[in-house]
Amino acid sequence: MARPTTAGSRGWAVAAAGGVLAVLVTVAVLAPAQWADHAVQTFTGGRVELAGATGTIWNGSATLVLATGQDRGDARAGLPDPLSWSLSPWPLLSGTLQLTLRHPSALAAPVRVNAYADGRLQVGPATLRLPAAMLAGLGAPWNTVRPGGIVSLHTDGLELARGHGRGNLTVEWEYASSALTPVAPIGHYRLQASGEYPGTRLELQTIAGPLELTGSGTIIEGGHLRFHGIARPLADADPATKTQLTGLISLLGRREGDAAILSFGS
Repeated sequence: MARPTTAGSRGWAVAAAGGVLAVLVTVAVLAPAQWADHAVQTFTGGRVELAGATGTIWNGSATLVLATGQDRGDARAGLPDPLSWSLSPWPLLSGTLQLTLRHPSALAAPVRVNAYADGRLQVGPATLRLPAAMLAGLGAPWNTVRPGGIVSLHTDGLELARGHGRGNLTVEWEYASSALTPVAPIGHYRLQASGEYPGTRLELQTIAGPLELTGSGTIIEGGHLRFHGIARPLADADPATKTQLTGLISLLGRREGDAAILSFGS
């Protein structure tokens, strides 16, 4: 029997390598969007899901869900419309992941996210608006408070790199309400985070409403929160409103008269 020639062996090897490469390229191009859901759940410990993902990992859509964990029995809350994304393949050749996120109601404009091989993560300017009821999907204390209203987050840009970060973030809770009190709305609140991390400064203020929430604090090394504030009815609130706010205020912290002390961290 004739032995295969060296040239023939090389030709077979090249053909086999080409076939494997073709398969890999096909898999990469058609990689299902469910892969993105698996990656997000792994990264967030099951607290964020991309449910019902369709399309590919490069161009797909899914329902954004907040959850207390990976067990199906855990609390979950999702956006009513699908979140869509596009992932640019060419920047990957230089070690950059370039992601664009879009949502018809939650995002005012597309948001660009860049992740670099050196560990840096950049989030472009963004305005995000969510139903406050979604926060119940994060578990305590939100699943007890059962908030209502609208939560909005705005940033001109954020950058994270190896345990450090910089950028400003403003969070507002408008038309705030809670299932623990018939008073609605209880107020409009603003939380501002500014400065570099670790050491990010926090400032909570009440814009309007019968329930006053104020305080300040910092986010220190390891993401630990140090915060001190107060929750109390406004001085000019009518007696009936003050009474109806008692249960909610008692849940928020240690009581001192008609107020509660908000204290987190040492």
